[in-house]
Amino acid sequence: MGLVSSLSELQRRMTNCMVYVKIMTIWNHPPKNRDEITTMILADVKGKRMDATIPTRVYNESFRTRLREGKWYLLSDFKVVLHTKSVRWNFFHEYDFHMIKIAKPEEKQFVVDTIGLIHSVDPVEILPWVTRPGESDFEKRYITFTIKDTLGRFMNCVALGKAGDDFLLQWEERVSRVQYTHMKIIASLQFWRISEYKGNPCLLAEEGCSRTFIDPNFPNFDKAHYISAFSICEEEELREEVVDSNF
Repeated sequence: MGLVSSLSELQRRMTNCMVYVKIMTIWNHPPKNRDEITTMILADVKGKRMDATIPTRVYNESFRTRLREGKWYLLSDFKVVLHTKSVRWNFFHEYDFHMIKIAKPEEKQFVVDTIGLIHSVDPVEILPWVTRPGESDFEKRYITFTIKDTLGRFMNCVALGKAGDDFLLQWEERVSRVQYTHMKIIASLQFWRISEYKGNPCLLAEEGCSRTFIDPNFPNFDKAHYISAFSICEEEELREEVVDSNF
């Protein structure tokens, strides 16, 4: 069994190989019933990403319990197949706001990452639909917020249900700190889908796979340097306003 160095080297119908991967996100894990499929987004050491699913047939329970988000695994005994669904989970590219707004239909099949400064957070709202049997009003709750990039462009973001609750918990914890005095707060969005909200482009949290990190501390990410770029942008905007007021 040969070791494949990258997910990009995998070919259809390959079975007798291994690849070293990190579970970037995993959902329906463990599945609530036998009909649910556990889905993952995997990444290799070169940054290439790919979808992976665990079929509904019975697996060794010890195997399932060892799968953890953020951990690395040597993967073997798998089958490479063509993607047959219209919606794909694997990562496309880290999109800037302009690319999101002009995204083509085929690009909306993928999930994307982006980052920005939280500009505003709206109150929680309720979708006007009738809940299905077994559901509660929690699934109808959603929150919208706006993030801003270093070029001064804005993007609406919509998080429904648990994704909205996760964002709200992080946001409220951050702004309720004694030390908080209206400092700039960063939101890193991972695996969100390009969509529309009230007729305008937006990022929509995809059930299960989307992740939100407020004021993240990622390796090799200089948060202070990133925030300073907004100060430069604001100074330039203020300078333009002053010039315009003189005419």
